[in-house]
Amino acid sequence: MFRSAFIPYKGYWCSPFCRWQGSLQNQNATELAAAATKRFFELRGIMPDIFDGLIYGATVPQPQWFFDVPYLATRMGNPQLSGPRISQACATSTVCLYHAASLVEAGCNANVLVVTADRTSNGPNILWPNPAGLGGKPHFESWMTDGFNLDPVADTGPLGTANNIARKYGITREESDALVLNRYLKYLDALAEDRKFQKSYMLPLEVRISRKETVVVAEDEGIIPCTPEGLAALKPVSPDSILTFAAQTHPADGNAGMIVTTKERADELSADRSITVQIVSYGFARSEKGYMPEAPIPAAMRALKEAGIAVSDLTAVKTHNPFSVNDIVMGKGLGIDDKIFNNYGCSLIWGHPQGPTTMRLAIELIEELVLRGGGYGLVAGCAAGDSGAALVFTVG
Repeated sequence: MFRSAFIPYKGYWCSPFCRWQGSLQNQNATELAAAATKRFFELRGIMPDIFDGLIYGATVPQPQWFFDVPYLATRMGNPQLSGPRISQACATSTVCLYHAASLVEAGCNANVLVVTADRTSNGPNILWPNPAGLGGKPHFESWMTDGFNLDPVADTGPLGTANNIARKYGITREESDALVLNRYLKYLDALAEDRKFQKSYMLPLEVRISRKETVVVAEDEGIIPCTPEGLAALKPVSPDSILTFAAQTHPADGNAGMIVTTKERADELSADRSITVQIVSYGFARSEKGYMPEAPIPAAMRALKEAGIAVSDLTAVKTHNPFSVNDIVMGKGLGIDDKIFNNYGCSLIWGHPQGPTTMRLAIELIEELVLRGGGYGLVAGCAAGDSGAALVFTVG
């Protein structure tokens, strides 16, 4: 349990998420994240040199990735700063925040900036040396698409793990479609009143598309509207599956960031000193081989135990749900009231840039807790290798 790790209210931002091969498809994710960070500093009146720690969460290599963290620090305005890059598939942001909270809790750092970014579009393709190949023919790996197709730990792809869960729990096509429609309608709440909820944290990006032309990306791209009739008309992804393409998230591009610091510094940097945001606990777990969507359940249970609270104490829950079955089994397994579950949207609907996915969930959780007058919140999600990670926050 953490006692000293705090987040300034409004000490965070998230860019719009764009479906892959959209407006951000040709942008260097590290450079774009640095520009967004710099813009965030300007809007909040924050000097880049106040930070004594930097953590960069990313999973898809960009050009000159070997230098990415010092490059990020330099471009955002603090060339004296660097730090680790953390890459843990879909749990990257969760682990980054856990690491930042641990540094502050241990007294190693007082003011840590966590930046997360990924571009799943136009991912790298790698030729690995293979001396044993015919005539020395190299082994080819497509960083993104091969990851979609096979997890060497689970001996199946992520979709295969979702199918395993559907069979294990007897989840029906009707349950899956109903969950998708529910999550889409909750996302629409974030768009109400001219996107009032999203504008509370979302930072537009200025993107250069040619030497003479730039465009501003101000909102999510690639969201597909859902209706009962439209969902029912979709074919399953395979004859033995209850899942359709609507029942799984889409790859995306984007970035997000958050400040993790001491209580005193959080008060100084807060947009409202009367609001206190704290990271309380962390949990990690792995599920049975090939059953990845189950992993957030034990991870969440561990985080709740570390926090000394129960599910009934939660005011809001946000999950990375790459498949509809994730929320179905977690909701039933933990007894989560749907009234507090993934309000205002989730990765199933707005997409999955991997690195910044759970950072956006954490930001939306904090904003929802503030709207609800405070309380405990849970962020949880699954990741490669049948793993899950979770964080408990409190807002008071």
